[in-house]
Order: sequence, then structure tokens, then C-alpha cells
Amino acid sequence: MSGPRRKRSRIQKRAGITRRSFLKGLGFGTAGVTGLGLLHGCGSDNNSPTSTDSRTTPSDNRPMQNVQFLHSIASGDPAFDSVVLWTRVTPENTNRTVAGRVDVFKDEALTMFVKSMDFQTTAEQDFTVKLICDGLEQDSIYFYQFRSSGATSPVGRTRTAPAAGNKRPLNFGVVSCSSLAHGFFNAYNKLADRDDIDAIIHLGDYIYEYGTGQYGTVREYEPATEIISLSDYRTRHAQYKRDQDLQKLHARFPFITIWDDHESTNNSYRDGAENHTEGTEGVWEERKGFAQRAYDEWMPIRLPEPGNRAKIFRRVQFGDMVDLFMLDTRLFDRDIEAATPVNPTDGVASEPDRTMIGEEQYNFLINGMRESQAQWKLVGNQVVFHQWIIKPGVNNPAPAPVGDLLAPSGLNGDAWDGYSAERQRIINALRGDDGGQAIDNVVILTGDVHSAWVADITDNPNQPVDAAGGYNPVTGDGSVATEFVVSSVTSPGLDVPNQVIEAIRLSSPHIKHVNVTERGYSVLRVAEDRTTCEYWAVSTILERGGSEQLSATFDVAAGANRITQQGVFPVDEVTGLLGV
Repeated sequence: MSGPRRKRSRIQKRAGITRRSFLKGLGFGTAGVTGLGLLHGCGSDNNSPTSTDSRTTPSDNRPMQNVQFLHSIASGDPAFDSVVLWTRVTPENTNRTVAGRVDVFKDEALTMFVKSMDFQTTAEQDFTVKLICDGLEQDSIYFYQFRSSGATSPVGRTRTAPAAGNKRPLNFGVVSCSSLAHGFFNAYNKLADRDDIDAIIHLGDYIYEYGTGQYGTVREYEPATEIISLSDYRTRHAQYKRDQDLQKLHARFPFITIWDDHESTNNSYRDGAENHTEGTEGVWEERKGFAQRAYDEWMPIRLPEPGNRAKIFRRVQFGDMVDLFMLDTRLFDRDIEAATPVNPTDGVASEPDRTMIGEEQYNFLINGMRESQAQWKLVGNQVVFHQWIIKPGVNNPAPAPVGDLLAPSGLNGDAWDGYSAERQRIINALRGDDGGQAIDNVVILTGDVHSAWVADITDNPNQPVDAAGGYNPVTGDGSVATEFVVSSVTSPGLDVPNQVIEAIRLSSPHIKHVNVTERGYSVLRVAEDRTTCEYWAVSTILERGGSEQLSATFDVAAGANRITQQGVFPVDEVTGLLGV
């Protein structure tokens, strides 16, 4: 989701969306060079953990130094036999190598030892540690603890994925958009209190790049300025990893993450960004490389091509129940965004060669889903896939000035509305119109817009005859997939008049739910016969604590490829809780 905008640099051609430009476009006013990052450390199974650490560092034989684990621990990208384990060691002497190990156990009391793995880390990787812990049992809970120079980390809990043949139900926590400057991460805290989660899917905007006071004023940033250099990006990640609520969630469940724009800078794409001024803020390729390097160092992510930090789209498998395809709709092969609102008469958004994900990633997604043996195909996608439409006329009872001012259009050039030809290509493939096999049970999970949206996926929502390539909003015929857009952890919702939201709903029969006020998280429950998305709202983000409330639930029956059941609680009860 766009934040504050600045004057475009010379390499940029079009502006993207902000809440202010969103409304103005509708006729309303408003009151580094990439390095080769490997998984650090080597694994070695021991019969049992040693009672004390080595008293010297292997690299220089000098006495051990004092270290701390200020940034706690994390795990991620579970496979059926392995998981990524992560920590960061803070040494008193940053010129020396730090050595240590991680011990893995079957129980939280750390009595049922499984294995140990040794590590070494230096300033070259910002003293982060990332290990692939393999040789584990499928669908099993493990506990782990790092130690170095006599210091021990907090104890982490993680879980491996089910193996092929396993089709048990799965539950995922789904989150996005955590602006530290806008408040406290109570959604992370509430999610960490749950006992029914297998893994966390984070859809991006894990960090934000702005300086203190530039976008949100509840908490101050480190560094206080906008982040540009490698040191800046590392410092911002370090600040986030010291947040107690985020630490709590990382310690409970493995994360599966993907970046959106704010992990680099606002409205970024392959060749630039809205919030980047070439020259004044360095060279874009270098800044992008700094952001990607820090992300690899500080996140428990398993790169699909070890050493290639520019490629993070990947497939995470959970037995025969779920194949999760995590896309990169930002930095890998995205063209500059279209203007907002999208004007269908200028043809930019519908140019056939215009790309959001690119040919390599398209083939990864479509071929992977066709090859999948899983019951459900989940797509981790950053920006809104379904259309946002306002269509004036006699069939649109939207109050003036909405119905008078707006031509038929997509409203968000930063989302898939600005890349409609490539979106149509994906829809055609899901239906089987590309000559390949149709793909069923596809659920798209989306973040970015700081609000909750639920929609059927169809290429022509306003053509009521599905046999003519349209969509029947009563039966859902013509829908090829479903999309759940999750609300943000803290980032502010869409500041648009209710009449605009209502106009979108009236002209967009494929949209089944909108909530632009709540902050919180979602729980996605995947069973063989249906997938259910629960929307949970927290009562405040202005201070730690508060309560939570279930605000809506939606079901997708297996084989239906559309929303089949919904339960939406009174909006007033939810908005009355919110401290935003």
C-alpha cells in the first residue's frame, strides 16, 4: 500500500497510488549490489548437547567474548524433513568471528535431545545466523535454542510440514503491513497466543522504510531517517526484531515470508521506485541490492537458488493438502505501474507485454499448480488481484458525485488492475482456455491495501452470463478462483468516503466483503472439503494489549472455485472496538 509520495525521479514515468492520489483521481479532495548470501554454518549431529561451550573461538583461539541474543530467534520455510532456524548474535567486539551452536529438542523442557548444529558468523552477514536443520520427522513440533560464549537465546518452537500422502487439515495465520510508526503489533501478540496454527504466512511490508514522523507518529524509527544504505536496512530490521510482540510470534511458529514494496521502498518495481530519487538517494540497483541482502540476512527464508537474493518466489508444500506458491510481484520482473486511477482508454494497463511477475515466474506459478497433487493451491500474492470497478449509469445508484464523475475504470494502477493483460492470462490458464488443464481449488492471499476484501475471481464481473465469458453473482458461475485480502497489522486503512466503497461494491458484484477500518490478522483453515478464512480485529494499536474479535468468516467449498458461505458480524461492533 502506498505511503507518502515524493517528486518522481527522472527514471520514473508514472505515479502510483496513495490514499490522497486515489481520491484525487476519483474526483475527491482530501482534508546495494546483491551479494551471494549462503545459509551460514554447517550442521553436525551429536549424541547429546555439551554442557558448556568451547572457551575459545575456532578462528583465532582468543578467549571468548561476551555476546547477547537481543533479537531472539525465528524459524521459517518448513519442509517435511527440515526447517530454517535463525538468530542474530550481538557481540562486544564486531571485528571478531562469533561461533556457537543450536540445540534441537522434541520437548519444551529441552530434555529430549535431537541434534546440534554448529555455526560461525561475522560482520559480513551482520552477525546473523541461518541454518537449515534437516533430518527431522514430518509434521512434528520441535524446540530449539542457540548458544554462544556462555550465552543462550530464548527457546523457539517450530514445526515441520506434513509429507506426501498426509492430508490432515491445516491452519495458517495470515498477516501483512506492519508499520511500526503507526502503533503496536497487538495482532502478532494475539496470533501468538493461539494453539491451532501450523505456520505464519507474511504477505509483505514486514518493515517500512520511512523516517521518524514521515508516515505515522506513534513510535520512532531506527535510524531516524529514511533507510537507503545497507547499514540503514540492517538497523531497521534489527529494530523490528527487538519488538516483543513480533519476537513472541516468531518464537511460536515458523514464518513463510515474501517482500512487498516497503522492504525496499514505496511502490518499487524492477527498475525503480516512486520513493527513490536517483542520485540523491544513490543508485537504484544498489539500493535494491542492499534491501534484498538485509532481507536475506534478517529473515528465516530459504532461497530457491542459494546465493541469489534477487529470486525469492518459491513453492512450500504441506503434504497432499496444500501447495503454497509465494510470488514476488515487486522486484523480480515488474514493469513500472500504470497511472491511478487506471484509464481504460489509454491502453497502458492492458498492453499485452506489460508484466507484473514476468514469464519465468508465470511459468513457475501455472506449471507448478498444474503439476501439483495437493488438494488446494494457495497463492501468496502482494497486491490486489480482483478488479476494483466503479461504473456510472442507471444501474449504479451511487450518490452524486460518484456516479457522475467516474468513468468505468480500475482504481489502483499499483495492483493487478494496472497489469490487466497478464491477469487475464492467469485467469485463462485457471479456466483452461490456454490449451492446458483447468486448475481448481485456487485461493489467492493478498496484503498491501491495509483493508479486508473478499472476492470471486472472474474476467468480466459485470457480464451476468457466464457462458458468454461473464459472471453470475448469484450462483458464482464464471468464477475461477477466490481471493482473501487481509487487513493490516497496524498500517492505516483506506481513507476514502463510504460512498466510494459503496460505489465499488455496487459496480463489482464479484466482491463479497469490504472492511477498511479494522486492524488485525486472518486465520486460514484448510480442510479437504473446504477452505475457511477468518478475519480477526484487534481493539487498539495505540497501546499494547487490548482485545480481539472475530469480524467475518468466509468458506470456499472444494471444487466450487467461488465463495460459498459467509458470516459477517455487524460492522459497528468491530469499528467501535478500533483504536485507530
